[in-house]
Amino acid sequence: MASSSPLNFANQDLRNRSFKGQNLNGANFSGCDLRGCDFSHALLQDANFERVKTGQTPRQFIPSVVLALVIGLLSADGFSKMIFGLLGRTPAEGGWSFVIALGVSLAISGIFSGLRVMMRPKSLARRIATIISGATSGALLGFFYGGSTTDNNVQFAIAGAVLGGVLMALICWRVRHPLVAVAVAAAGGVAGYGFAFFTGATAIAYLSAQKLVWGVFWGALSLGYIGLTMNSLILVVREIRHGCGTSFRRADLTNAKFDRAILQNTDFSGALGSNNFEYS
Repeated sequence: MASSSPLNFANQDLRNRSFKGQNLNGANFSGCDLRGCDFSHALLQDANFERVKTGQTPRQFIPSVVLALVIGLLSADGFSKMIFGLLGRTPAEGGWSFVIALGVSLAISGIFSGLRVMMRPKSLARRIATIISGATSGALLGFFYGGSTTDNNVQFAIAGAVLGGVLMALICWRVRHPLVAVAVAAAGGVAGYGFAFFTGATAIAYLSAQKLVWGVFWGALSLGYIGLTMNSLILVVREIRHGCGTSFRRADLTNAKFDRAILQNTDFSGALGSNNFEYS
């Protein structure tokens, strides 16, 4: 339909509809429920969005919750088994290099995940932190499940770590979907807690041997990572609540009207004309 004959969707329930890339110049969406709609890359010049409602729908919310639970459980299973399998080993015993690698990986994933909550949502720093945390968690999960599914074959475990790390780095770099952020935060939170447990156990061992300086050091580090874990959990909740909704990403909203609109969980990133009104 030509833009000279505006499309009339007034007062309709359009939840979860996709208008991606469509020519909707002059269309009338006044009074519509647009929660969960996708208007990305659409032409919406002079469109009427008065009194619309935007935001998240259960269809978007439930998959995020399920993904967070699945990733959290898989991470908890893998990380805990690796930690308990290596806990108590000393440098004189075999496999010490795996202890170091596990500790460093858990620390990296946990700290970058926990710090993301203090960064601006679309900043370069947060994107880099997401890539690092996601890649490290992917490598850990790839190592564990690559080895456990092949009768603890070290070569397959290492190959799984490389594949998992590279794959997650590429996904975090290329795919800017809310579900990716949820998955990274969930895995990073579990990794942070795993490192907190690991360092806490080390602190207890030193304190039991009356080595107070090292005991206090590892204990303080453990408490710090508990705080980072809480940050990651907060981030998971935020990503689930605000990650999905109505998208006007890179749409042309020149002269579009949003008077008295209720705008929540709405993505206007890269949209033309979106600076003419307020949104959340």
